Amino acid sequence: MAKRPVFGVFLILMVSIYPGFATADKNEMPAPSDTEAWIKIAGNPDAERRVVFIHGSPGSKEAYDDYLGHPALQHLELVSVDRPGFGESGRPVETSIQKQAEALMDLVNSGKETWVVGHSLGGPIALQLALLAPDRVSGLLLIASAFDPKLESPKWYNIITDTLLANWILPDDLLKSNREMMVLDKELEKLAAQNWSTLDMPVLLVHGAEDDLADPGNSLFAKAKLPAAELMMMPDEGHFILWENVPLLVDQINTLVSK
Repeated sequence: MAKRPVFGVFLILMVSIYPGFATADKNEMPAPSDTEAWIKIAGNPDAERRVVFIHGSPGSKEAYDDYLGHPALQHLELVSVDRPGFGESGRPVETSIQKQAEALMDLVNSGKETWVVGHSLGGPIALQLALLAPDRVSGLLLIASAFDPKLESPKWYNIITDTLLANWILPDDLLKSNREMMVLDKELEKLAAQNWSTLDMPVLLVHGAEDDLADPGNSLFAKAKLPAAELMMMPDEGHFILWENVPLLVDQINTLVSK
């Protein structure tokens, strides 16, 4: 993540908390028992194929409203989650990538073919979920994600945010997000130490070449550990490709689930 004025970073992060997405006709309900998340369900609940969407930090299940309501995806069951500590999860923030993945395990235990989409911090959580249950995850779409521990050490603005003064003046979601960022490099070290070669499902990495929040080198790192993965490095795109190029990613989801 490139350095920029601290309040500029906070404003950018706030965009990801409250994006102005199109609304969709969705059901909202608690996730299955033992799953520490709330979910939105859209599309066809009777479909044999499910897509699970995991948001970044900060964020909420509403980050994927453009996808839950997209006409080209309505043949699939679409499930977007609130991670622990965010949205309506009703849980404290959880900084462990593995524990967050474990909290979502029920969503890949439905007996359906299940693909997982993760943006930003949602990417390594999606990958961890696949490592925990490789026989139950049919494929991964990892967008602008963080993977390389050396690229994700705490930045100067994370350190400032981790102070008593910041705790008095900053929104709660940003403070919770910062807790995740302060230990992200250590969590990614744990993820990188696992055996990624067990993943034989289709994996697509999409990253904006101009991303200054999650360095594009993160996806190069993941590609080196997953040689069979496809990497799309998109020129003139940044970290918010998830919202700024919905048609591209909708096409990639349909292509992925057809494999």
